[in-house]
Amino acid sequence: MPVACKVYELTGSMNIDRIAKNLSNGSTEGLKLRSLDKVGTRLRGIVDLPPDGRQFKFEILGFRGRIFLLIASGRKRAQQLARFLSRLIEGELLEVKVPSRRLRELYQEGVVKLVVFDMVRIPGLRRVVLTGDAVSDTNMYKEFADVCETRYVLFETREGVLLGVSDSCSVVALSSLTDDELFELVKDRILPLLATPL
Repeated sequence: MPVACKVYELTGSMNIDRIAKNLSNGSTEGLKLRSLDKVGTRLRGIVDLPPDGRQFKFEILGFRGRIFLLIASGRKRAQQLARFLSRLIEGELLEVKVPSRRLRELYQEGVVKLVVFDMVRIPGLRRVVLTGDAVSDTNMYKEFADVCETRYVLFETREGVLLGVSDSCSVVALSSLTDDELFELVKDRILPLLATPL
């Protein structure tokens, strides 16, 4: 079963201790904090989202001078959870954008199965989708990659994980991973790309 994760960045002069205190002391609009654990420079927790009470894992961590929030959910629910959490934290959460060049760096070592290009410079086309067994080995891919923005890519990592990543840092693992395993993959592979200057 696919698992999803969305990445946000917390802006302002916050630190993990202050965030933990705000989360522990707060409540908002029926959002229930089921658990909150601090491990080093990370906070891991589970929240119930009203009205259905479904539980979602999240992790807040410091990484190279920035603070990121990972929510184990698809984009729509993650946005709802991020709004709730930002009220509790009393800080602003921004959607993380992955520059096209960084997205290409991420999947260079893998086998690309699908890629969505935007800002196509062909009259009448806004977006191009290429799909196949090894899309990045084709001349058409190379032509579009040179002149277009990459919006989404589905690729197989060198470990055999089928991973979809959008430029808005929504991540979906189509291989059998747990939420925690997906969090670790995001921390190992994606956060270093976000925290490195272009």
